[in-house]
Amino acid sequence: MKQLLFVDDELRVLQGLERQLRSMCSAWQINFVSSGSKALEFMAAVPVDVLVTDLKMPEMDGAQLLMEVQKRHPATVRLVLSGHAESELIMRLVGPAHQFLSKPCDPQELRDAISRAFAVRDLLANEQLKRLATQVNSLPTLPSLYLQLIQELRKPDTDIQRISEIVAQDIGLTTKILQLVNSAFFGLPQPISCTADAVQHLGINTLRDLVLCLQVFSQFEQNALPEFSIQELFQHSYQTAVFARKIAVAEKRDAIFQDQCFLAGLLHDVGKLVLATGLPAQYARVLNTARKLKVNLLEAEHAEYGATHAEVGGYLLGVWGLLGPVVEAVTLHHRPKDALSRGFSPVIAVHVADIFANDAALCQKDWPGNELDRACLARLGLTERLEIWETKFSEPRNLVTVG
Repeated sequence: MKQLLFVDDELRVLQGLERQLRSMCSAWQINFVSSGSKALEFMAAVPVDVLVTDLKMPEMDGAQLLMEVQKRHPATVRLVLSGHAESELIMRLVGPAHQFLSKPCDPQELRDAISRAFAVRDLLANEQLKRLATQVNSLPTLPSLYLQLIQELRKPDTDIQRISEIVAQDIGLTTKILQLVNSAFFGLPQPISCTADAVQHLGINTLRDLVLCLQVFSQFEQNALPEFSIQELFQHSYQTAVFARKIAVAEKRDAIFQDQCFLAGLLHDVGKLVLATGLPAQYARVLNTARKLKVNLLEAEHAEYGATHAEVGGYLLGVWGLLGPVVEAVTLHHRPKDALSRGFSPVIAVHVADIFANDAALCQKDWPGNELDRACLARLGLTERLEIWETKFSEPRNLVTVG
């Protein structure tokens, strides 16, 4: 049975949570403790799948507890449930907390958040990858983009639009900024998937603190895996994002849908970053296997890990609480037939855009590329739309250079 642990120093809060979640006792083993030290003692004896903690507690506050849990039990999904939202506390939680919920929390919202956390935990069977993914606090950021952003932030007449353009180019910054702005601390009526809107809501000061806190420049060392190029990955990811948005526009979808397609395209290969930076020796074997045996990279990844970069990326973004359509598109961009949506969705847009972006790059690969799932498109009645989408890729486009 799945283990859930709540930590709060107020007895009445724990009693209220127990009443709210009583209907879930048949599916979850729900535990309650009144301090951070008791939580660590409990977790030393019982593996905990999901931890939910308050922030303001005596002796050991929630941020300290989460940092200890991150070190000792990295596979545990870490959630915050608190009525406190001071800027300093938020910045301390950027790394160790996966998701944020505010008190008072609607019971159904709380149950849904925990259910999603448990569902994400079940996504990967490989425990090594679970431990790896849940330890990732921020994704690697391209040094050149980081320097551009810092330079822009230091200007006395900083321009929000310019900052948004820089942030939108980068996988790591985009992910973490959207994670923060969509947390309950900001109380937005609906989730944000547009980088410009996220930057606008965060403001310059919070954004500057976030960038400094993440220390993104030091997150990736290219020399750790010479065969893996973060610059090429970024270029492909950005082009996929642009193509995915164009497909959504061609299908006359609204701005929110278009933003989800762009974000999913930008993040669709984020699992490769996790694998290449977290397990460089193993991922080098994956690349060598694909190259020597002339097999698809997905096949080589599955042979090595029992999972692919798509599942790893989806798992990580799911743990972070990103939008469901984005997580689904990242997880299933190579398996669109498994999507829950029975029609055109971000999964389809990213699947097609990923293939078209590879074709447009005209790069010579050392292993076979991926192919369109034409059978899936036919079942959804989208085959005739392919020609229309393809014309969009011949339109003039601005390629982003990162060197």
